[in-house]
Amino acid sequence: EPDEHFSLGEYLKLARATIADIVGRGKLPVLVGGSGQYVWALIEGWEVPEIEPDPTLRADLEQRLETDGVEVLARELIAIAPEIASDTDLLNPRRVVRAIERVQSNSSTSHGSGRKKANDPPFEAIMIGLTVERSVLHQRVLDRLDSMLEDGWQGEAETLLATGYSARDRAMSGIGYRQMISHIADEADLAETIRLTAVATNRLIRHQNNWFKQDDPRIQWFDMTENPGDQVKSILKSTANWISGPDEFLLPAGEG
Repeated sequence: EPDEHFSLGEYLKLARATIADIVGRGKLPVLVGGSGQYVWALIEGWEVPEIEPDPTLRADLEQRLETDGVEVLARELIAIAPEIASDTDLLNPRRVVRAIERVQSNSSTSHGSGRKKANDPPFEAIMIGLTVERSVLHQRVLDRLDSMLEDGWQGEAETLLATGYSARDRAMSGIGYRQMISHIADEADLAETIRLTAVATNRLIRHQNNWFKQDDPRIQWFDMTENPGDQVKSILKSTANWISGPDEFLLPAGEG
């Protein structure tokens, strides 16, 4: 639900249990897309402490978010905890608030950056990265926004608001929702809403590029700008070669 709390720690528990179940049935788990932080947390075996929210502190931060904006809180997080800030989506208001909450509750003092990598990667995995020229990617962002409008983007946001959810709820602060909510509140016309959503999406793309770097030797990159069919064949060949290697499935390291 839009107001449901779902943390990185909860994601890791569910993802690890799901992978174990799939492998136990002799199948190959495939992890597609998602936040760079969540992907690497799973692949690198992060240990993430569960920290209960502080309602009083949360309310204060929510008020500051409303009055000062996410940019001010993001700068504060960078100043007081740069390591945590580097692992936080600074464009996502809920994640910035949660990160500051962790720092100010002193939880980060006892847990360092709030997470710890395993000594050895817990999984044997092949990582496939897809890329296209920046101009093509930007056009796809605009095309996607057109599709969202045709598929009822505004109507979905209106229905959620009518159900009782608000811009303060976690999921409603996501890209697309918060801009459309501003439009519904007559704070921006539709053209400006589309522009702001495109800007926020392109910022997110740049942020994700910081997680998935072109020179990361763990990732096999394929440029899908031209001849994507040929690239798909190369991806399938590379994956097949990996599967036929010593590690048959995406298994906990050492169990292949």
